[in-house]
Amino acid sequence: MRRTKQVSGQKNRIRRNNDIRVPEVRLIDSDGEQVGVVPAAKARDIARKQNLDLVEISPTARPPVCKIMDFGAYLYQKKKEQKEQKKSQKTHSVKEIKFGIRISDHDFKVRTNKAVKFIEKGHSVKVVLQFRGREHTHPEIGLKRIDEMKEDLKEIAKQEFEPKKQGRSIVTEFRPLSKKEK
Repeated sequence: MRRTKQVSGQKNRIRRNNDIRVPEVRLIDSDGEQVGVVPAAKARDIARKQNLDLVEISPTARPPVCKIMDFGAYLYQKKKEQKEQKKSQKTHSVKEIKFGIRISDHDFKVRTNKAVKFIEKGHSVKVVLQFRGREHTHPEIGLKRIDEMKEDLKEIAKQEFEPKKQGRSIVTEFRPLSKKEK
């Protein structure tokens, strides 16, 4: 089996009219009725007479399946379907909040309020508590701060995983509660 090098942009290219270089195609007419296996030249002539395009629908089939249609309308419909699929996808973004163990109570409250805003908008919040110098010898102080944040967020968010130490910091993540969990 020979491998041919694909030119960039050719992978998803839809062949139409004279780009279809196989001797025979399985033809579907503009009404959606199957005509059968016909020579490609004859299929192009039929399409030209109807002022439409011969478009390769299934290139991997043997013989390839081609349909007589308006190519511009086909591309428009395809783009429209892709937009609909993209709309229905749910994006999941993670916002990050960092602070140290010596953070003042007011600054901690500001960070918590920011986390609340992120969660209300549907984002997950990654909380990173950083240790400096010899602070990492007292992780219990950091865990206490994270527990305070967990307590403040318990009505709108769920802790994704238990706080874990990563190098000189402790990391955890909060995600918004689903409607069932509220």
